[in-house]
Amino acid sequence: MTTPAPLAQTLAQIPDAPGIYMMLDKNGDVLYIGKAVSLRSRVRSYFQESAAHHVRTQAMVERVVDVRTIVVTNEVEALILEANLIKRYQPPYNVRLRDDKRYPYLKVTNEPFPRVLFTRVVKNDGARYFGPYTNAHGLRELIDLVRLVFPLRTCPEPIDGRRRRPCLQYHIKRCLAPCVGYQSQDDYDGMIEEVVLFLEGKQESLLSRLQRDMVTSAESYNFEAAARLRDRIVAVRRVTEAQKVVWRSRIDMDLLGLARAQGQACVQVFMVRAGKLIAQEHFILDGVADQPDSELFSEFLKQFYTARTAGAPEPAGVSPLASLRTARGVESPVPLPRANAKAARTAASAIPKEILVQALPGDTSIIEAWLTEYKGTRVRVLLPRRGERSRYLKLVQKNAEQNLKAFLAHQEVQETAQAQSLTELADALELPEPPHRIECYDISNIQGSNAVSSMVVFVEGRAKKSDYRKFKIQYDKGPNDFAMMQETLRRRLRYLRTKTDIDVANRDESVMVSLSNHGRAAPEGAHDEARTKLLDQLARKEKFNKKPDLLLIDGGKGQLSAVMEVLEEMDMTGLSVAGLAKENEWLYVPGQSEPIVLPPNSAALHLVMRIRDEAHRFAVTYHRQRRGKEMTRSAVDALAGVGPVRKKRLLTAFGSAAGIRRASVDEIAAVKGMTPALASRVKAALEKSP
Repeated sequence: MTTPAPLAQTLAQIPDAPGIYMMLDKNGDVLYIGKAVSLRSRVRSYFQESAAHHVRTQAMVERVVDVRTIVVTNEVEALILEANLIKRYQPPYNVRLRDDKRYPYLKVTNEPFPRVLFTRVVKNDGARYFGPYTNAHGLRELIDLVRLVFPLRTCPEPIDGRRRRPCLQYHIKRCLAPCVGYQSQDDYDGMIEEVVLFLEGKQESLLSRLQRDMVTSAESYNFEAAARLRDRIVAVRRVTEAQKVVWRSRIDMDLLGLARAQGQACVQVFMVRAGKLIAQEHFILDGVADQPDSELFSEFLKQFYTARTAGAPEPAGVSPLASLRTARGVESPVPLPRANAKAARTAASAIPKEILVQALPGDTSIIEAWLTEYKGTRVRVLLPRRGERSRYLKLVQKNAEQNLKAFLAHQEVQETAQAQSLTELADALELPEPPHRIECYDISNIQGSNAVSSMVVFVEGRAKKSDYRKFKIQYDKGPNDFAMMQETLRRRLRYLRTKTDIDVANRDESVMVSLSNHGRAAPEGAHDEARTKLLDQLARKEKFNKKPDLLLIDGGKGQLSAVMEVLEEMDMTGLSVAGLAKENEWLYVPGQSEPIVLPPNSAALHLVMRIRDEAHRFAVTYHRQRRGKEMTRSAVDALAGVGPVRKKRLLTAFGSAAGIRRASVDEIAAVKGMTPALASRVKAALEKSP
């Protein structure tokens, strides 16, 4: 294989240092991310004439047109960065946790009186995260159990001493009302630590602590508090008794079993804490074709424990990512603020002392060093050959096989149904092939007020929510759904750029990268800032630049005619479009006066109805949000020179717009952030308002 000249020049400039390399295709998409002790040797080995690559690797190399590198200081730092970049870019030739970004977590917030929440977004915000979990319903049940055992607050209301009466949660014994001062900060923090012990599986320590506090409360004649602690002890014991004792010794370990079939892989994780099985999860892996078991375990360990240590401060031995030196125009990740000590302890407890696997990764020593730095004590990755550990690991593997079998069966049924529905729809609409990407549009308004529209996207018959869009309609000449739909289509279809537009954008990006690499005279960081802004704009446009195979409009002939006017105006009549009338669920297509009637039980009809209902739901939700904000607007919102901070201070001081209107100019000027001149303008504006 002959290496193109630009790529050969890039390979010649790769440094002989540890770091990360990213393989890119002609569209700039990341194909593969890897780490190496020597970037020069590792990357160039892919393109040697004598190299004997696996078929899958060879196919990837043939698509590579550029290689970008990030130089780091050591292998542990490279490992962390590799795991984060794989999670960010989801390259197709890497082993990846399937839909990792969607896994739910339990979050203990970082605020004066923390709450326990369900979340799918992990941020480095000082909060403590537990997970990932694969069963959202099971996690919600766990949160309900935690709130039942521990009377934590659930409302987001700030605790600032202004509230005078407790809410219903206090009266039903589900909260101790810290908002009105019935519970102290120290008492609440103690309860949060109990929650963390419970979630970490340290129930014995928790029970000892609760027992001690109960005795102390009883000896102090505080029998009501003692009774609450007694009830909490009973609830914790009820949960603890259901846990299976795996080892008599109080050992902390994770057991990882692997199953493979039909090009798919499943990793089963059993979490054992203090000798008890506290949780088990299974994860489906993508990109596993022809990868050895050792490589699968390597990638899984890095991605799984990266997620479990999310929110923790960087380990002491790893330099901040901001210090990474950048090559080929790849900007270093922006360093996130350090988390607090509690988040660090939570991350450390998420890592056991032993991790048992069926095949040792090739980079076991690096993974152990990385996890050891996070935990603070030695962490070992082991392959048990015999004994109790080996026998129990086989049980974990059997669970992995069963879960993979269930996943494949469900996937087969789902894919068959989706393929059938798309094929039936293509036949009914006389499309050349089943539509890969379907976009559906809907309008929501009340007599033209707070008008919005929605765009939902289905790829291969499944919703792709990351591509959903909502539009705030600018048309303001009364209720006219046809004009609003035309506005929506114009704003969306203008992003279907021509190839020339894309080439110009790529050329501009290359120029910006070249300027940045050659360090032309400019303020420090100016080129990086300009390049980042340009790439962000391109990324937003590229997401909108995907051409739909079918435009589905919520409406009949009228809406369809309005859309066809836009397509003719923009010279895009080649796009397939259909309107779905609500009355009889009939499909209307251009050039046909009679509707297409799908059989009542056809898979195609169920698909278009599901897409249409999703577009309607998305539009109505956005309309309600806008309408709700409009209903809560006051005269203060329209005051010139009064932003959110000043508005909050004025309403805090006077209670309402009427209270501000009754106040004198001097009283308004006395509010922090106000001036006499601004106070006069505010007073005059409010007196004129109705």
